[in-house]
Amino acid sequence: MSAGLVKLPDHVSYEQGSFIEPVNTCMKAIEALNLLPDETVLVIGQGPIGIMLGLLARRSGASVVTSDLYPQRLTIGSGFGLSRSVNASSEDPRRIVGELTEGRGADVVILAVAGNSLVRPAMDAARPGGRVLLFAQTQHSEVAIDPAAICVEEKTLLGSYSASVDLQDENVRLVFSGEIDFAKLISHRFPLEQAVEALELAANPGPESMKVVIQPGMQWEKH
Repeated sequence: MSAGLVKLPDHVSYEQGSFIEPVNTCMKAIEALNLLPDETVLVIGQGPIGIMLGLLARRSGASVVTSDLYPQRLTIGSGFGLSRSVNASSEDPRRIVGELTEGRGADVVILAVAGNSLVRPAMDAARPGGRVLLFAQTQHSEVAIDPAAICVEEKTLLGSYSASVDLQDENVRLVFSGEIDFAKLISHRFPLEQAVEALELAANPGPESMKVVIQPGMQWEKH
């Protein structure tokens, strides 16, 4: 078997199996953070990737706080046990995390949503000596940061994006075990005939849309 190529067991659904790659990318990000037990992690953004990052951080023993502008997404996250959440449309995640950490700030902040304007707030939410991970900043551009936060306050700014073949065995064991029902993150299913609509929704997600899958052979109902 080629490195990275995995045979799907009979007991694992195609939907669960489709999460092998995204879970691997999230696992690689969590590995890069070297989380310690009981560290406080703030995950900004609760799309499917943000939820997966939160679940893996919690699995590492961290205390996880999540935030999103959409309460619908926080509700979905709570269904996975990510119950400590902040509605960013009405509350400041930095203030909430500060209250939870006696004013120190989060040990780790994961920015799991695109938007350069959120990089500075993410850094502000981290404690001195904390780590800030960018996961969704995939477009080359420019962003303003506070250089003293990195120099004087010794905060670490790092990024993670791709999957790692070195983590594939651990990743596959987790996905195949069913310990986490990742397939619950699928919010929309489309037949092959509606692939264009599926891709449009995936590119422009709404508050309640999470993972979108295209299923060849699925019955297409015309309206």
